[in-house]
Amino acid sequence: MALTAPGIVRAILQAGPEIQGPLWPTLASVVGVGVSSWAVTPGNIQVRGVATGVMGGGQVLGSLVVAPQPATLLSAAIGQGFEGVFTPSMVQTIGVGVANAFTSDAQYLGVSSGVGAGTDVSKVVATNQATLAMALQLVATGQGLLGVHIPPLVLALSTGIASMLLTGSGTGVVTGSAGPFPAAGTSSSRVF
Repeated sequence: MALTAPGIVRAILQAGPEIQGPLWPTLASVVGVGVSSWAVTPGNIQVRGVATGVMGGGQVLGSLVVAPQPATLLSAAIGQGFEGVFTPSMVQTIGVGVANAFTSDAQYLGVSSGVGAGTDVSKVVATNQATLAMALQLVATGQGLLGVHIPPLVLALSTGIASMLLTGSGTGVVTGSAGPFPAAGTSSSRVF
């Protein structure tokens, strides 16, 4: 499967069915649309790995697993001044939902240098928090979430989500032209 906005929104809403309110579905939608469009843009999430198998060059395809670490979102929210009663449950639910969506749907695709056929083990090595903040702000504005608290909320969510995604890792396969000798190499991939 591929990472999609409806998948992320569904995962967030399922992670916190007890959270209610007229703006909760809109906020979940902002995160779902913003994160999904940001994540699949090359360069925003960098995935690097080690491939083993037989010599050559090939394409890498794998699945990501992201550990739910909602404390990163809570820390970012508190750092932006959000200390209300509902802040912990809201941001932790968003964190768990985003992590669950990545684990169930996110895949990575890239190239292997040195290995033409074999296996790959990769890790998220960098995320671009600034572009995630811009994506979330644009979607929030487009969906009518305006006001003085939206920019700090966007900054908190983008900081927490980008940090949490650094726990992502995955395994995959390398397919391509292969020679007769065993080999090890590196891989460079993007999320889709």
